[in-house]
Amino acid sequence: ASAAATTIGTSAADALALLLQEDPLLLQHGLNLYNGGFVSLSDASGDDNHEDNPDDAAYAYAASLLHDDGSSAPSNNGGWMSSSGEYRQRATEALAEVDRKLALVESLAQRVSRDSPEKVAGPLLRLHGFELSESSESPSRNNNSDVATLTATRDKADRLERQSQVLSTVALRVETALQRGVTRMESATTRLSRVLELSATLKMILRLQFEARKLGSGLDLESISQGGVIDLRDLTRAAASVAVMEDLLSHPSLSPANQEGSIDVVEKLRPGAETVAKSVRQAAAGLMNELQSQSTSATVSSLSRLGATLQVYFHLGELPDASWRAVSSALATAEKASSHLFHPTAVKRMKESAQSEAMALAEVEVAKSKEGKDDFKAKDSRQRKKQLDAIYERLYIRKLREKRTAAASKWATDVSDASSRVWNLHRVLAARNDPVTRKNFLEVVAESVIPKDFAGAEEALLQAQNENKDIENVTDKLNIQDFSLFSLFWVQLCLGLAGRLQRLLKYDGGSLESDVALLYPAVRSASLEMVTELHDVMQMGSASVDDTNGLSSMGSGWNPTGVMGGSAVLEDSVFLGGSVAMDGSLDDPFGRADEAAGGGFLGASADAWTHPSSTYDAALDADGSRPAADVSHLPSSSALAVFSSQEWVTLQGERVSDGEPMGLSPLRTSFLDQCKKRLFTPLEFMFQEAVSVDENGVAIPVLPTLPSRYDIAKIDSNIREELSLADPRQGGGDFSMATMISDPIVSMVHEFCVLAKRAISEIDEDERAETEAMAHNLKVASVMSSLASFVGNAPENTYVNPYRPSQSPQHEEASHSCRVGLLPALQEIESLVKDTILTPLTRVLNSQVATVMSKMHRSGAYLQDSRDDGSQASSFVQIHLVDLFDNIATAYLSPLPNEYASIVASTVATFSIYSFVSNAAMIRPLGETSRLRLTQDLADFELSLEQLVFKGGTSLSLSQIAGGKPYSELRAMRQLLFWNMLDDKTLSPAEVAKALLRETWVKDVRPSTLFHFLFSFAPTLLSSPHHFKRMDAHQYVGAMIKLDGSVDDGEASAWMTTMACCDAYQQRESVEGSMADGDRRVGAILMILGPELLRRRRQ
Repeated sequence: ASAAATTIGTSAADALALLLQEDPLLLQHGLNLYNGGFVSLSDASGDDNHEDNPDDAAYAYAASLLHDDGSSAPSNNGGWMSSSGEYRQRATEALAEVDRKLALVESLAQRVSRDSPEKVAGPLLRLHGFELSESSESPSRNNNSDVATLTATRDKADRLERQSQVLSTVALRVETALQRGVTRMESATTRLSRVLELSATLKMILRLQFEARKLGSGLDLESISQGGVIDLRDLTRAAASVAVMEDLLSHPSLSPANQEGSIDVVEKLRPGAETVAKSVRQAAAGLMNELQSQSTSATVSSLSRLGATLQVYFHLGELPDASWRAVSSALATAEKASSHLFHPTAVKRMKESAQSEAMALAEVEVAKSKEGKDDFKAKDSRQRKKQLDAIYERLYIRKLREKRTAAASKWATDVSDASSRVWNLHRVLAARNDPVTRKNFLEVVAESVIPKDFAGAEEALLQAQNENKDIENVTDKLNIQDFSLFSLFWVQLCLGLAGRLQRLLKYDGGSLESDVALLYPAVRSASLEMVTELHDVMQMGSASVDDTNGLSSMGSGWNPTGVMGGSAVLEDSVFLGGSVAMDGSLDDPFGRADEAAGGGFLGASADAWTHPSSTYDAALDADGSRPAADVSHLPSSSALAVFSSQEWVTLQGERVSDGEPMGLSPLRTSFLDQCKKRLFTPLEFMFQEAVSVDENGVAIPVLPTLPSRYDIAKIDSNIREELSLADPRQGGGDFSMATMISDPIVSMVHEFCVLAKRAISEIDEDERAETEAMAHNLKVASVMSSLASFVGNAPENTYVNPYRPSQSPQHEEASHSCRVGLLPALQEIESLVKDTILTPLTRVLNSQVATVMSKMHRSGAYLQDSRDDGSQASSFVQIHLVDLFDNIATAYLSPLPNEYASIVASTVATFSIYSFVSNAAMIRPLGETSRLRLTQDLADFELSLEQLVFKGGTSLSLSQIAGGKPYSELRAMRQLLFWNMLDDKTLSPAEVAKALLRETWVKDVRPSTLFHFLFSFAPTLLSSPHHFKRMDAHQYVGAMIKLDGSVDDGEASAWMTTMACCDAYQQRESVEGSMADGDRRVGAILMILGPELLRRRRQ
């Protein structure tokens, strides 16, 4: 029993509390009870009278652990424990020993569970009474297998530990053996690498000595160092050798860190190599500076030298730096020229110089007048002072214009020189390839980092490049195939120019803005000439390169090699588009710009039509006429190419992105603002409100004050003065500014029309035309006519008339473009006068005519028979209309200008004809006497209208008004009066209608006129249309004919009324048929004629 208890205690030490309370194995053996000794299995199973005390069971279990395996079991009386205290002490010590053993067991169990968990889980489960397999075995057998498994596991772990120690010892011995081999190999490899390094060093020394001998044999160092004549081939070879030597000398093997490891041979060659390198760089820099300082007329030799110099820099590895330095130098030159022109001091000095020179010349001119003219001596001091001021003002304007033109020309020349240098550098880079690497020089520069000085240009070009692209296609670097040094230079120049102009315009609170703005005409003219020359050079260079060698302007493709692999195109005169003289200069490098641009032999240069040519003015025949074949100076396509080129668009700042100004855009904006300000100044005193009071001091309404002829003349003078700024001889600008200056003039006219509209009085149709308001409106129309005349004639008076009879096509073209630009102003004036003055006037006059026409029915003018004494009644036209037309012509047409009087006369004549014919057609009954009298009045009426139209100031006759339709109807009315087809009673209505439609004059008569005329033959039962509508005749005619003379809308209503009358007649005829007294066929004829006449009129 003691052996079983000891085995159980040793196996289950890691779970004492659980085993004591819940472990079925302890319950089975009865170890949870204590009765003074260990209970056997049989005793535990058979005794049920002892107390269950967990603490006693725990102490019994601890006592069993303390019992030695070799000793005998304790006695039942507990004699080996003398007291309870000793019992508890030994039990406590036993439990502590159990804890230590539990810790050891746990660590071993964790290690074994990691290696073989399946061998640990099963025995532990079996130990605690959970049978997983072989349930038929006895508990004791299971316990023995569990103990054996744990012991075997521990032994296995020990064996593994010993094996690991053995393996570690073996690995250590192997590593030691391998380390000895590696050490020997490293020693051998180090010796071999030193041998190879020494061999490479010897090779570099030999190469260094070879390059040194090359430099010493064929290169004149003294000539290079002293700046003498340099052979470019020798310099190129020297640069290649210097590049190799510098690369070798910078190698770590030949440039040790301390002096002890230095190589004597290398150190002896180093000073000479450094001296040669310095001389080569000095020579290359000198050549670059010399080439960059040359004028714009580049020669073939200079371009070849530039290509060789770039080849030197390529060998030295400094090609991008040298190119960017050259471009930066050109940009600094251009910005310096801009700073000299666009500077407050320069503007003030220019004005002061012009004032002093003008005053000196004015005094000289006045002194000459005193000596030569007696009338000058007779003038008082005030008149002489006034004359001196006038002379001074004239000379001051001329001198100031000359100063501005000279300053702008100098600025354009400097900028053109800098731009030409950059363009020559760009195209040489694009056309040059390295003979060894086959790299294009421009691509080498494009791959380098763009300097910070051109950051603004790079950003602008990137924005233009990424414009209209998807997000995934947006890049942050310029495309190499589209890379252009000239574009970066030009955009950066324009950005700097715009910033400088903005600062100048804001200087001292804008005190110099007006003077600076007046620089624009001269600057634009000079810049146009500059861009034209640049465009011609660029077109010639790109065309010759493309045609000769298949190269694009960006240098793509293969180049035939020249000196040291340079492009052979640089040695060809075709590259510059001109022949080469003996001294290497080009013959007329800009003479065939248009031929290169596709203009042919008759193409004119871009500035040939913007600047007057003295040779052209002299090319006249003996009679002063222009030769018919002389068309070379007309605007050609090359001028349009210049204005649409990116250089011109960028310089003018016409395409501004994100609100950032570019080029001359601030100056142009300020110039237009100042033009508008000068033009708007006289408008402050136009159409001022007048104030008047009566005798009691009460304010009475007064019409606004109208501008005088002097005020309108002042506006004309201002318009011509502003337009003259586009004349090279008068304002220093160029003719292409004419359209631009037209915009402020159009704005001024618009403002003038707004003021005039406020001054126009409203006229009602019922108001009589002889009112003061109508007379005031007629005066306003005269003012607007004068303004329109001045605006329309301003282009010709400014650009053509001063040069007659020797005006050039440039002047004609400028005048034409200016007239086109001023058309909106003329149209606005005409629209204002028509809508607010002429239309109300014609409506009032036509209303008066309609009132007089109504007397034709009220007085029965054509219903009276001939008098008893045989005399005829007076003519209706002579009594009522002749005086009316004379009054209209005298009171209204005479005050109006001819162009407006003709409109009023035409409208009144049209309305009068339609109204007279319609009223005459509605006379019922119409006898023979009435027909004769009406025929006579038609002749008098036509004569009166002819006089009215003639007094209206128009050259048109009555037959040409409104397309001739009113006059044709007036003439056809005479034939209609004597139509007698109804006299034949045998004809059916259809036959009468067909015969009437075949008449030649039917097409000229309105359907309503024919309808109403046929009513005069109808029976009494067929009511007239105006009687059917319960209206007077003149009211019915007024519904058909509008007061503006339009008649199309009334024809349909007249036909509807006619059909209603015919329907009513048919109903009456069915009831009172025997009482009919007229021709009963009229109703049927009307129903047949109506649809056909309306169809013809619609066609």
